[in-house]
Amino acid sequence: MEIKVINQRKIQLIENHKVILELQYGKWWSNNAEFRYLGKQFEIKAKGFWQNNFIITENRREIGMIKLNYKQDSIINLKSKDKSDKQLHFAQESIWHSKFMVQSSGNDILRIHAKNNWKKFHPDFSLKIENDDTSVDLNLVTAISIYLINNRLKSAAAGASIAAVS
Repeated sequence: MEIKVINQRKIQLIENHKVILELQYGKWWSNNAEFRYLGKQFEIKAKGFWQNNFIITENRREIGMIKLNYKQDSIINLKSKDKSDKQLHFAQESIWHSKFMVQSSGNDILRIHAKNNWKKFHPDFSLKIENDDTSVDLNLVTAISIYLINNRLKSAAAGASIAAVS
């Protein structure tokens, strides 16, 4: 599986040279993202003004939630394939906003490394699947993780620009 960044608002997940999903943001200022996967329309959108809770929908039906804590770690609650709730933990591994991991029940599922590319104004992503957990859809978890990484990188860049101006 490969993650291809088209631009800051469009990211593709590619498997066997075929695009399996394309995560994209509607407007340049929006934190809401959507993608089509397995013939279904998914959307991730903020639940409130502070944008620390997000709703994940599949064909406009809620299938999960994301909650951020003060350290920017995230708890992802998803309905799994067997219709039970699955809780995933998304966390940053390095202080430089470049290495991230997703865990389920204390076991690592996947790691994503966001490598800065100074020729482009967006990072390149590399993905490593640690454990093929069959109770959760790894493509869906990868798309949600990329969404969370993008939000984190945007907020870090905004904080850096505010610090540079003051």
